[in-house]
Amino acid sequence: MRIPSELKELALKFKENGHKLYIVGGYVRDAYLKIQSLVRDDIDLCSDVTPKQLKEILNGSLFEVKNLNEKLGVMEIFGKRRYEYATFRREVYEDEGHIPDKVEFIKSLEEDAKRRDFKINAIYYDILAGEYIDPVGGISDLKEQIITTVRAPKVVFNDDPERILRLIRFASSMGLRIPDEELWYARKNSYKIQFISKFRLRKEFERLLTADSVYPELLYTKDAHFRAMVLLGEIKCWKYILPAMYEMETSKMTDHKGERIYDHTLNCLKNASPSIRLAVLLHDSAKLKTMETKNNFFGSHEFIGMIVEKNLGIDGLGYSKDIVSRVIKTIKGYDFNSLCLASKKTVKKFIFENKNVIENIIEIKTVIRNENKQNMRRVRSAEVLRNTFNQMQAENAPFTLAELAINGDDIIRNFPQINVENIDDLLDELLFKAALSPINNRKENLLILANKLINSKRDYYIDQ
Repeated sequence: MRIPSELKELALKFKENGHKLYIVGGYVRDAYLKIQSLVRDDIDLCSDVTPKQLKEILNGSLFEVKNLNEKLGVMEIFGKRRYEYATFRREVYEDEGHIPDKVEFIKSLEEDAKRRDFKINAIYYDILAGEYIDPVGGISDLKEQIITTVRAPKVVFNDDPERILRLIRFASSMGLRIPDEELWYARKNSYKIQFISKFRLRKEFERLLTADSVYPELLYTKDAHFRAMVLLGEIKCWKYILPAMYEMETSKMTDHKGERIYDHTLNCLKNASPSIRLAVLLHDSAKLKTMETKNNFFGSHEFIGMIVEKNLGIDGLGYSKDIVSRVIKTIKGYDFNSLCLASKKTVKKFIFENKNVIENIIEIKTVIRNENKQNMRRVRSAEVLRNTFNQMQAENAPFTLAELAINGDDIIRNFPQINVENIDDLLDELLFKAALSPINNRKENLLILANKLINSKRDYYIDQ
């Protein structure tokens, strides 16, 4: 195992005071498998040293200690890098929260292992001895490519429902099999997911949605994100994460090809890059609503904004307004010019109005039309957007005010009677015209255009 040199110095500090220092968790697991993960530099340490003792041991050393959650025995140790440290402990959970209600600091590594979630995460590494310590059989699980709980799954998932999502994450990202007992108790306790904080729920969901990127060298986990979404359905989690997916999953409604909308949605996800996966998951979510209200699939744009906001916004997973807006724009953009009948000007206007998500729209058009296909075929409406966008870029079409050959000071100098409160609106109009016709992006041309715009809306632009 690759050990930072300063960790050996830290372990010696512990030894001088009669204690052993161990690495535990993902770093040990991945090192044993000889694989590189995105979180490989996240090193968790543990021993029987309490937070108070830790501060005493490292007082005056090159290492700095900070409280992370001293009540739980969780501290931060800073050297050249950051380490998370935890004292051996027992835990008691009295409700469905992620944090234990009571903890007891203990001396036994074997007892500490029993509080952990899965056996593959309960493998320890003695830093100075240079050996793995496997008190619960995690190495055996790794060899058999299986994931089992340290204690009875009934207890593990009842204590902390976040472990249900971690079960899905590890199984998907590492290609591990989930035994029937673990699967059954995860499903039985899935309703408790609603008690996970919105922040932690979103964080875990994002990890599931990108599960294929954790171990890119493991070829059999190329579709790990797809398997993670499938497992969310099998374990009955969607209702508490994305209600729209739950509604699709429980509906028998099919599309024009006779495929269930839910199955179609998951299949489309396979070829989607992380940037559009939220949009892919929700791209057909309004079809149930349109069928319910109009008895057809048309008019989904009327409902999609409300549905995305409900699922991803403040009342849902709590994504930022920017992300929610990008998802809505991407989904709405999927249907644009599907028959390729729009004029060049209309296409340019669409690209300008959706400039911050145009790459996403091009991709989602391609991905959905190539549902579940290994060899992606060309999609004409996506190519029209791509070619027009490339042409606009080649012509140096301005897409931001910073790229416009005129600014607010130029407007004030040339039009002293301008209402300064509305200058931004005038610049936006000029930017739009220059984007559609880049030859206009010259100061002299823009001043002529500005004069025409001002005179056409004198009551708005002129300060009387």
